[in-house]
Amino acid sequence: MQLNGAAPYSLSLKSAIDSHTVTVTLDTPVIDVLHLMAQMRSSCPVDTGSRSEQTDVSSPQAFKRASCALVIKDSELVGIFTQRDIVRLTANGMNFQGVKVAQVMSSPVIKLIESDSQDIFTALSVFRQHRIRHLPVLNSQGELMGLLTPKSIRASMQPANLLTRLWSVEDVMSTQVIRAPMTTSVLHLAQLMAEYKVSCVVITRVEENKTLEIGNPLRNYIVPVGIVTEGDIVQFQALELNLSQMQAHEVMSSPLFCLNPSDSLWIAHQQMQQSHVRRLVVTGEHGELLGIVSQTSLLKVLGATEMYGVIEELQRAVEERTTELREANQRLQREIFSRALAEVELQKAHDHLKRQVEERTAELKAANELLKQDIAKRQKVEEALRRREVELQEQAAQLAATLHQLRSTQASLIQAEKMSSLGQLVAGIAHEINNPISFIHCNLPYASQYARDLLDVVQLYQKYYPLPVPEVQVRAEEIDLNFVLEDLLKLLSSMQIGAERIRQIVLSLRNFALLDQAEMKPVDLHEGIDSTLSLLQNRLKGTPEYPGILVIKEYGDLPLVECYPGQLNQVFMNVLNNAIDALERCDTGRCSAPCIRIRTELIEGLGENARANQSRQNSSRSIGKFPWLAIRILDNGPGMSEDVRRKLFDPFFTTKPVGQGTGLGLSISYQIVVEKHGGQLKCISALGQGTEMVIEIPIRQNK
Repeated sequence: MQLNGAAPYSLSLKSAIDSHTVTVTLDTPVIDVLHLMAQMRSSCPVDTGSRSEQTDVSSPQAFKRASCALVIKDSELVGIFTQRDIVRLTANGMNFQGVKVAQVMSSPVIKLIESDSQDIFTALSVFRQHRIRHLPVLNSQGELMGLLTPKSIRASMQPANLLTRLWSVEDVMSTQVIRAPMTTSVLHLAQLMAEYKVSCVVITRVEENKTLEIGNPLRNYIVPVGIVTEGDIVQFQALELNLSQMQAHEVMSSPLFCLNPSDSLWIAHQQMQQSHVRRLVVTGEHGELLGIVSQTSLLKVLGATEMYGVIEELQRAVEERTTELREANQRLQREIFSRALAEVELQKAHDHLKRQVEERTAELKAANELLKQDIAKRQKVEEALRRREVELQEQAAQLAATLHQLRSTQASLIQAEKMSSLGQLVAGIAHEINNPISFIHCNLPYASQYARDLLDVVQLYQKYYPLPVPEVQVRAEEIDLNFVLEDLLKLLSSMQIGAERIRQIVLSLRNFALLDQAEMKPVDLHEGIDSTLSLLQNRLKGTPEYPGILVIKEYGDLPLVECYPGQLNQVFMNVLNNAIDALERCDTGRCSAPCIRIRTELIEGLGENARANQSRQNSSRSIGKFPWLAIRILDNGPGMSEDVRRKLFDPFFTTKPVGQGTGLGLSISYQIVVEKHGGQLKCISALGQGTEMVIEIPIRQNK
């Protein structure tokens, strides 16, 4: 159905075909193709997508970037070479010198034959089916007519406000945005684009929320500051720049053009046209990154079913509204006639009311003076009440903050006292067990040697006295001498293994219960992690109902770390216990192979706290490029929601049933890492994607 007798969109393929395409032959060097794609002459205004793509669109011959090159052999389309191919090859470290386009092109090519039965919706269907952004169009004779892209389709379907006014940005935006910090190299940006198959990377920085709310901690936001696209990578390769030496902040497009999630797609469409960009970043009320909208996103609402359905609905609405207006016009004419008769009566009533109003006005003036005096008195009273209310609110806020601090301090003191008592108890037990087990462990080798010597003597007796006296022969049969000779050494070996296992458990108890809270010392953190895992071995083992938990250690080469080892062991115990709890609660059908991965590595120091700590360190005590280390503990459990993740380090917050958790483990761990060691404790998690706990501390502490 049509509105006002005219189709709201042009559905012909010809109107959307871009005839200005880059075509090359099979033996064209890739470097030459890059130059052609980076700067292609066009007689039309250019829709640019970044700062480096800006051109003088007012000139009769402007330049634009081509997003692909078509490879022709004997007038036949045999391949296609796109920006995404260039980014993928760049990420793989290919040197384009001496490489022909035939070696790297994509073939065969998905193409469309132009006919009366094909329209814009046919092209959109091909785009979605094959997940491509370039669709060459051939005529019935197989000759190349041009190229269909999301940009050319969007430009041909003007005006686009029929559907885009009915949709908002949040309906089509992509929330899976690939981002990177400003210090990332351009080569790494290309690798990110190739890995995640995206056309751009948003450059971001971490910005602290300055709004302080009582009872709520400060929260950092990821704020977009720029963008780098596939077209930028093509241009840099064409200029033969060293991408590994260039950082994102040197080449990114900035400032960004941003949208709100509630904006209509018509606003997004206009912003793309006015700003000459192909992508718009979506931000929240604090400027935080929420998503991204591209030309492909706008095409999501241009399905044939949606368009025709909305057009028919609008047509019905127009017809119903026209009928209502016609009936209202008739009623209005009758009402006008009635009002003309009523005007005469109203004039008479007006004169009578005028006299009454004058009399009433005099009375109201007198009453108004009295009311003004009363209002002035009330305003003074209300002002005093407001001041008192503000004072009471401030006092209540201070009391609430003090109460919260007292509860947290009390919990920390109780937990610290419990851990101190537990450490003394464990250390005493370990000492008492260690003495007798050391005696047994030290004497077992001698007992084994004595047993071997006795067995040798028995074998010599059997060799030189094969026919013992009857009494010896009867006794040998009673004790099954051959079995004793074979099993005795195995028995002693088993006893040796058991004694060694007990010694390792005692050693783990002693390492875990180090009573060194009063001073820092350089320690090997790997020993603390191994000791904690030894104590948790019983929970890691499998049962008939549970397959057990696999622990994968990926230890880096770490130096000795200056810290409170006993307190850090407590942090490892809390984090690993939570990971085991999460894996035990996980559905075995979905988590068939529960796994905990522990990774340690040296880092340069991340976040505001890390940089501030590093700047305060004496340069004479610098230990090189990596003054910090990170311990990452990952599990493949069910993960957690964003609401739970935000409250994870709050005192007394727990997701466990009543009686199974106090909610103090991670809160105390946070205090140990952040306040006692000047580090950071972070949680990275999402529902269905597991959980990663990151512990970052400096290798050397400030004295």
